[in-house]
Amino acid sequence: MRPIRSAATAAVLGLLLSGGLAACTYEDAGDPVQTAAEHSSRPAPVVPTKGPEILDAEKRNYGELDKRLGAAEGSVLLEDSGPADGPGVGFSKTVKVATAGRYTVTAACVGIPNAQMFITAGGSEQLKSLDLDCSGVLSKIVELPAGYVVASLIRHDPNGPWTGAVAGVRITTG
Repeated sequence: MRPIRSAATAAVLGLLLSGGLAACTYEDAGDPVQTAAEHSSRPAPVVPTKGPEILDAEKRNYGELDKRLGAAEGSVLLEDSGPADGPGVGFSKTVKVATAGRYTVTAACVGIPNAQMFITAGGSEQLKSLDLDCSGVLSKIVELPAGYVVASLIRHDPNGPWTGAVAGVRITTG
């Protein structure tokens, strides 16, 4: 009786195993399915690079910008600068103001005729719009609330070429 049980067990296991393997067969569907990215005929966007002459102009303009913003007196609460023209977006920097009060905003730009900056609070409340004449420095006393304050540069032509123009802002106490 023992050899029959073993043979029967082996037959049952063989049937189960072959049935289980049959369920795992792979059927070739032909060509692989293409993803949405492969269907796109549009190439990935390429960000242009700045040539050596633009980088040199930008370096000189940052030097001049630092001199202009250096006129700001007091402890620096926020400071930021960046390219003021060319592809992309302007800069934006956030700081948390611990104590509401009067602060000095000093802003300047170099290499373009004008620029526009905004000071906002709480992410949406516009406190001050700064229209900059890039031939000088703009300095204004503003009342800032306690909480988050953002200084941002808006580019006039975000798709235009780089020229090396830069802009910056410093917010100081006092």
